[in-house]
Amino acid sequence: MYAISRGANGRRHEVDFGDDPVVVNVAMSDITVQITMTAPSDLNPDRAPFVTVTVPREQLVAAMAEAVNRHSKPGGVTGIRLVGKGN
Repeated sequence: MYAISRGANGRRHEVDFGDDPVVVNVAMSDITVQITMTAPSDLNPDRAPFVTVTVPREQLVAAMAEAVNRHSKPGGVTGIRLVGKGN
Protein backbone atom coordinates (compact mmCIF):
# COMPACT_ATOMS: atom_id res chain seq x y z
CA MET A 1 0.00 0.00 0.00
CA TYR A 2 1.16 3.50 -0.64
CA ALA A 3 0.14 7.13 -0.59
CA ILE A 4 1.35 9.89 -2.88
CA SER A 5 0.80 13.62 -2.55
CA ARG A 6 2.05 16.65 -4.43
CA GLY A 7 2.51 19.91 -2.55
CA ALA A 8 1.84 23.41 -3.84
CA ASN A 9 5.54 23.72 -4.68
CA GLY A 10 5.23 20.72 -7.02
CA ARG A 11 7.28 18.37 -4.85
CA ARG A 12 6.07 14.79 -4.70
CA HIS A 13 5.92 12.96 -1.37
CA GLU A 14 5.42 9.22 -1.12
CA VAL A 15 4.79 6.86 1.78
CA ASP A 16 5.31 3.23 0.77
CA PHE A 17 4.01 0.69 3.26
CA GLY A 18 5.11 -2.27 1.15
CA ASP A 19 3.57 -5.48 2.46
CA ASP A 20 3.58 -4.29 6.08
CA PRO A 21 0.29 -4.53 7.96
CA VAL A 22 -1.38 -1.17 8.49
CA VAL A 23 -3.79 0.31 11.01
CA VAL A 24 -6.54 2.52 9.57
CA ASN A 25 -8.19 5.13 11.76
CA VAL A 26 -11.18 7.16 10.59
CA ALA A 27 -12.43 10.22 12.49
CA MET A 28 -15.50 12.18 11.37
CA SER A 29 -17.10 15.47 12.21
CA ASP A 30 -20.09 17.17 10.59
CA ILE A 31 -17.69 18.89 8.18
CA THR A 32 -14.68 16.62 7.56
CA VAL A 33 -13.49 13.02 7.49
CA GLN A 34 -9.91 12.34 8.55
CA ILE A 35 -8.34 9.05 7.48
CA THR A 36 -4.99 8.00 8.93
CA MET A 37 -3.07 4.91 7.86
CA THR A 38 -0.10 3.84 10.01
CA ALA A 39 2.37 0.97 9.76
CA PRO A 40 3.08 -0.15 13.32
CA SER A 41 6.81 -0.18 13.99
CA ASP A 42 8.71 -2.33 16.50
CA LEU A 43 11.51 0.20 16.59
CA ASN A 44 10.49 3.79 17.30
CA PRO A 45 6.73 4.43 17.11
CA ASP A 46 7.42 8.14 16.49
CA ARG A 47 9.18 7.18 13.23
CA ALA A 48 6.57 4.72 11.96
CA PRO A 49 5.36 5.46 8.41
CA PHE A 50 1.95 7.13 8.30
CA VAL A 51 -0.27 9.20 6.05
CA THR A 52 -3.22 11.37 7.04
CA VAL A 53 -5.77 12.92 4.70
CA THR A 54 -8.66 15.16 5.67
CA VAL A 55 -11.46 15.58 3.14
CA PRO A 56 -14.76 17.47 3.16
CA ARG A 57 -17.40 15.02 4.38
CA GLU A 58 -20.04 15.99 1.78
CA GLN A 59 -17.59 15.55 -1.10
CA LEU A 60 -16.49 12.14 0.19
CA VAL A 61 -20.11 11.00 0.58
CA ALA A 62 -20.95 12.24 -2.94
CA ALA A 63 -17.90 10.52 -4.47
CA MET A 64 -18.67 7.22 -2.71
CA ALA A 65 -22.34 7.37 -3.80
CA GLU A 66 -21.29 8.06 -7.39
CA ALA A 67 -18.87 5.13 -7.30
CA VAL A 68 -21.60 2.81 -5.98
CA ASN A 69 -24.06 4.03 -8.65
CA ARG A 70 -21.53 3.41 -11.44
CA HIS A 71 -20.84 -0.06 -10.09
CA SER A 72 -24.53 -0.96 -9.91
CA LYS A 73 -25.00 -0.37 -13.64
CA PRO A 74 -24.16 -3.27 -15.98
CA GLY A 75 -20.54 -2.93 -17.09
CA GLY A 76 -20.07 -0.01 -14.69
CA VAL A 77 -16.67 0.88 -13.33
CA THR A 78 -16.49 1.99 -9.71
CA GLY A 79 -13.33 4.06 -9.94
CA ILE A 80 -12.22 2.18 -6.83
CA ARG A 81 -9.37 -0.25 -7.33
CA LEU A 82 -8.65 -2.90 -4.70
CA VAL A 83 -4.95 -3.53 -4.36
CA GLY A 84 -3.64 -6.62 -2.66
CA LYS A 85 -2.18 -10.03 -3.23
CA GLY A 86 -3.22 -11.44 -6.56
CA ASN A 87 -3.95 -7.98 -8.10
